[in-house]
Amino acid sequence: MSSPRDDFAAQFQPLLLAPMNRSGLSQLTIVIPTYQRPDFVLRQFAYWAGSDVHVVILDGSSTPLTIPENLRSENVLYVHTATSFRERLASVGRYVSTPYCAMLSDDEFFTFSGLRSAIARLESDPTVLGCVGRCLYFFVDQGRFLLKDAYREWKSFSDAARTPQQRLDEDLPPHKTHMAHYSIMRSEAWVRILENSYRRQFSSAYVYERLVNLQRAMLGRTVILEDLLWFRSMENRNIATAVSNSPGFLAWALDPIFSEEVAEYRAVARRLLMEGGIPNDEAIRFEERFFVDGVQQTLARKSKLRKRFRDKFRQQLLVWSPKRFRLFVKRHLPSQVLSFSGWQGYDLETMCDSLRERGTRFERNEIDLVKELALRTASDVATRRS
Repeated sequence: MSSPRDDFAAQFQPLLLAPMNRSGLSQLTIVIPTYQRPDFVLRQFAYWAGSDVHVVILDGSSTPLTIPENLRSENVLYVHTATSFRERLASVGRYVSTPYCAMLSDDEFFTFSGLRSAIARLESDPTVLGCVGRCLYFFVDQGRFLLKDAYREWKSFSDAARTPQQRLDEDLPPHKTHMAHYSIMRSEAWVRILENSYRRQFSSAYVYERLVNLQRAMLGRTVILEDLLWFRSMENRNIATAVSNSPGFLAWALDPIFSEEVAEYRAVARRLLMEGGIPNDEAIRFEERFFVDGVQQTLARKSKLRKRFRDKFRQQLLVWSPKRFRLFVKRHLPSQVLSFSGWQGYDLETMCDSLRERGTRFERNEIDLVKELALRTASDVATRRS
């Protein structure tokens, strides 16, 4: 007799035959950390099957997941570690032997066409450390698959930013470029960045990505491609919040109870700057911008967000939510609350038209596949909950 999860996995079987170019990516390893999300792990097996990407799923759940035979694929390695998210990312080097690698959340997707564009750029330009592309949020609302453009405010490094100091100047407050966490990177640098960033334990899960961005800016230039590369899910609460109730960056940085950790964190940042070739006096100034100015910038952004939210709330509850609030919602609210709130996304046809107008390259069948996977997951989860 089959189990409910076997039946769920069987739903994905026809998707493995979807006509799609999944090749040309054998030089890439994608690391997917997961925790207590078996349905989404199975969905990843379905998505990556038949490709030549090396996928490593690192599961910190208390018990291992049994992968149904019909979803197993030689290119997808499932490793049950029962260790923390931080420990798993600090150890990624043991799983990466390809020239390029990336990290991906367990409920999200990279496009195959976007990955090929990123690899092609890295192959053709040795001065580029990594590539990010365009991103769409996605979620399912009452049976509708909805999309929202994301991170259009990201900025590229300028052509003049050729030294570590020049890149740091463009990346640190009061300036800002783009997030590096979901870049396609040269493996030697990416493994080093993750090991340095996640080596030490801090009480807030939201401090590590700042160390990642800091090192990225020192080590080389990352670029933004005008290709759809990343589907960011709003189906689940952020794992860091759901698992550990981790304090946010500001709460951690300003609470005296964490003062010793904060001092250690700042010392780590200074040490990384100096190890990256930044002279001591410059490292001190850059670290001030990294932490002190970073706190002030976040405070100002939060204040602006609160004011904007109050104004918008008076007009219409969450119909046109601020970008930063969408990130808050991603971290704290499941898709059921999003459905209740009326957080607005756009249907597939409307979003495809928008991407074309912006000049963003994409392949329609890749969006169709994500839509099908999201709808099937939502339907199955809703059925089991009822």
